[in-house]
Amino acid sequence: MDIQFFTLAPSPHLAGVLDELHRRPSVNLRVVYERKWLNERSWGLHAGAAPHTYLESWDVTGYGQHVSPKLRSAVQGTTPDVAVVNTSYVSPNTYALIHLLRRRDIPFVFWAERVSRLSYSLVKWIRRPFIKWILGQAAGFVGPTKATVQFYRSAFSYEGPATWVPYHRDLTPFLELSSATNPDGRVCFLVLGSLTHGKGIDTVVRALANVERPSEVLIVGDGPKREALERMAEARCSHHRIRFLGRVSYDRVPALMQEAEVLLFPSRHDGFGMVTMEALAAGRPVVASRAVMSARQYIRPGKNGWLLPAEDAPAWSEQIEAILDAREQLPRWGQAARDTIRSRYCVKEDVSRLLRFLENLSSVKSSVSSADLRE
Repeated sequence: MDIQFFTLAPSPHLAGVLDELHRRPSVNLRVVYERKWLNERSWGLHAGAAPHTYLESWDVTGYGQHVSPKLRSAVQGTTPDVAVVNTSYVSPNTYALIHLLRRRDIPFVFWAERVSRLSYSLVKWIRRPFIKWILGQAAGFVGPTKATVQFYRSAFSYEGPATWVPYHRDLTPFLELSSATNPDGRVCFLVLGSLTHGKGIDTVVRALANVERPSEVLIVGDGPKREALERMAEARCSHHRIRFLGRVSYDRVPALMQEAEVLLFPSRHDGFGMVTMEALAAGRPVVASRAVMSARQYIRPGKNGWLLPAEDAPAWSEQIEAILDAREQLPRWGQAARDTIRSRYCVKEDVSRLLRFLENLSSVKSSVSSADLRE
């Protein structure tokens, strides 16, 4: 089966899926990246093992409107059985790509995360017809979680074929971590993400202000909210040991996870959230907001973590206190976290489901083409 996969830029979170597709003997995969690097990402180059090319697109506005004169040749150079469009709905490249695929009668699936719930009402109103148009042209839809698929069916009235395939990366460094040990007896919480409004780290700081028992908190990341968060932590959380570590390289994440016992993931919106999977693999239970899609898919409340309202600081205070009061349960919760990765998160199974989905779409197209020939 020939598959052409269009996506924005190399990502370590997508490399696992693409490499597994490439390993399948029945698949001939070609990946087309719009760009080689994303300026806002510092995780390095993870292009994967499959044959790939770069369109060298440029962002004409600075807000994701990518344009590339190489797009036409990239599409016309091959005739895949099916294409995967994993590019942004705000990009002119996406609409040009769909037009070229439709002209060549190549079926495509639209692969997308849930669009941001934090957008202004006007943005939500404007984007609706654009996304509905894309879905109307697509032969199918793929989301990274079941809840993502449900969202597109509900929000955009999508009724076509759909499946879900989570992102994957190599979790071996996390699976090899041992239990954390804190010599002074404090439970160590880890918060990992950019210091922006969307990541919701202010909710954690406000929650800690009302937790009397002292703990240690590592806040990893940088961004425009850092100074305000540091001031808030200093003024309201002096009984906790809160350390702002700034931005760290991607390969240092396992070492930071080794220091922590629990991950706090308070995002107001996260289309997937790979750090959920990293923490579970490390044997660290996860306290996440219900706006984190990976947490909604893989967290079993009370077993391997907890799901909370994104901005409900009292609820976060209550959950942090409950963990501190029952810290002897951390090994049990940690084992359940790691078991989740071993039993419910498998790139081979997820890619097999994707392939069955793509093969069904391709066979439908072949059946239609054969009927047209008979007529």
